[in-house]
Amino acid sequence: MSKTEKIFDKAKNEIQNLWNNNNELSNFVKFPDNLILKHIKSKVAPVTNKLFNWKENLNTNHKDLHLAISDLSPYVNWEQGYEEKEVGKNFLSKYGFFELIGPTGHYETSEMALYVNFLDQNAYYPWHNHEAEELYFIVSGKAKFECKDQNIEILSSTKTRLHKSFQPHAITTIENQVLSFVIWKNKFENISKMIRG
Repeated sequence: MSKTEKIFDKAKNEIQNLWNNNNELSNFVKFPDNLILKHIKSKVAPVTNKLFNWKENLNTNHKDLHLAISDLSPYVNWEQGYEEKEVGKNFLSKYGFFELIGPTGHYETSEMALYVNFLDQNAYYPWHNHEAEELYFIVSGKAKFECKDQNIEILSSTKTRLHKSFQPHAITTIENQVLSFVIWKNKFENISKMIRG
């Protein structure tokens, strides 16, 4: 096993361990069995180094998990999902995600999708929705979550937020950056779209 493969394996094992000990995650979707790492070329985003260097002041209940994801960040295929004309240059300088597990992820499965999401300080992720049911799990940091038909909430490490199919939602960070897992089930092929709040 190469050094890179060991880094991927450590992150996968930390996530599986989290799943095995968290009812909200395991009740939302079963963690896939027998995941095999496939070769996907790495691609960086403006936030890649921010996550890689975020190893102190973690504000997390899952330090080993955070560090495993941080160590993994230079080796993955980062995406942003939106064009500058939709969200602005400032947002794209503070946001990025990668599909670690899923139909087009580093670990391929059709059972679920797990995206690792990073949002820097003083960022606003505008109102958007998608067909897939979605569960956010906060690994580290803190953010304000707004959602149609739900109360505004500040979420920190270990907190979750469920978004139903096509339910509009938005996220804001202020003094904290936030690292989260975004878990999708059903309808993976339909991407997020910006909407009016």
